[in-house]
Amino acid sequence: MMTHRFAEAAERRDGAAMAALFAEDVTYHTPTLTEDLHGKDLTLRYLAQGTRVVDELEYTDQVSDDERLILFWKGILGQREISGATILAGEAGGLIHDITVLQRPWGVTASFRDAILPALADAVPLPDWQLGDRKAPAPDPDAGVGQRPGGPLQLAPNVAFHSAMLTKTLHGQDNVEAYHHLIDGIQGTREYLARFTPAGRLVEYWSCAIDDHLLQGIDVFQFDGNGRVAEQTVWLRPWPVVTLLRDRAIAASLPFLTADYWRLPAGPSYLP
Repeated sequence: MMTHRFAEAAERRDGAAMAALFAEDVTYHTPTLTEDLHGKDLTLRYLAQGTRVVDELEYTDQVSDDERLILFWKGILGQREISGATILAGEAGGLIHDITVLQRPWGVTASFRDAILPALADAVPLPDWQLGDRKAPAPDPDAGVGQRPGGPLQLAPNVAFHSAMLTKTLHGQDNVEAYHHLIDGIQGTREYLARFTPAGRLVEYWSCAIDDHLLQGIDVFQFDGNGRVAEQTVWLRPWPVVTLLRDRAIAASLPFLTADYWRLPAGPSYLP
């Protein structure tokens, strides 16, 4: 059961309870904007719109260290499942000074953006919803927790991969390895910001740059009895840079990624 005060307030859509948790100078790294939101008022306004459009919001899991807490959640948007990871940091004096939200899958995040944009248009300028000219700092592979110890993880033969961009789960070692190779070639060097190792799992929080645009991600790996990855799930932000990554991945035309992997199905979807 989730017990963090933010999770409880968000599930109840309790704006007053959320307001009591944030510092006045809080910074919000949203899933849809390429520029950060600064200040308590804007942060609360964005969160109010986000929790308004997502039904059946439920926080399902969490991991933490001395610097940050990651809350995992799921909900329904337009009869389709959306899920995310919310990172809370800088809780000095009991107040949150930094919040980051990543989402999946791409198609539902696009609907999320479209649903909240009209209500925030007077507060957030249009360029902040698009790719801008500001360059992201080059990743430092030795920063934070550095590169993954021991190198690449071994995949199980029947591994299941839940991408932040694909609308269907990708199965099988060969297919997942080929997809990883493609994405790694587009993303370039990653800077790992945090790593958590709860029993049977690995959670990694990282950033990279695509054409000097910042991309952030969270990977959750679940292992089988032989220590191989049996399941992997990814959340990404912000939406415009994820779109850039997705377009290049589609253009690569991997033969096993047919059109239905990139498009939302006609009816309600299922997210693992």
